[in-house]
Amino acid sequence: MYVGISDQSVCEVIFMLKEIQVNKSKKMVFCMDEDYHVFAELPIGTEFYAGYNDNGEEYSNAEDGIYPLNRVDIDYPDNVTPSYGWGYINIDERGRALHGGGANLGHIGAVQPYQSELMPTLGCFRMYNADVFWLCHQAVLSRNNGIDVVIHVVS
Repeated sequence: MYVGISDQSVCEVIFMLKEIQVNKSKKMVFCMDEDYHVFAELPIGTEFYAGYNDNGEEYSNAEDGIYPLNRVDIDYPDNVTPSYGWGYINIDERGRALHGGGANLGHIGAVQPYQSELMPTLGCFRMYNADVFWLCHQAVLSRNNGIDVVIHVVS
């Protein structure tokens, strides 16, 4: 994000990410800084397929709560898994996450910056590749600067 200082100069404004709020009812991720001001809003898909995983647990989105940020994977279009797209942010121990992709779109469709639709998952929150890629970088930058980033899931 860039903010003009005068007609002659531009200053880059960097926000440190403190909280990734996953709002299921609004189908949005709200990125909050250390003062809990929203500095970015990103759409998500919350739909998931009916069924059960290998442990007999019913597919569902992550429960409401606050989770520590513990795993961030960043991929690039030339080395991407279509199911997860350009980035993956783990939320809970069951492996539910924020990620891009959409294998049902085929390899080419799943690795586009903005897929034609946010496909259902097995309980994760689907994001557009460009958005989750940016969010992954924000999370890593903030963590590398000593900020304990959390994921807050709300209904």
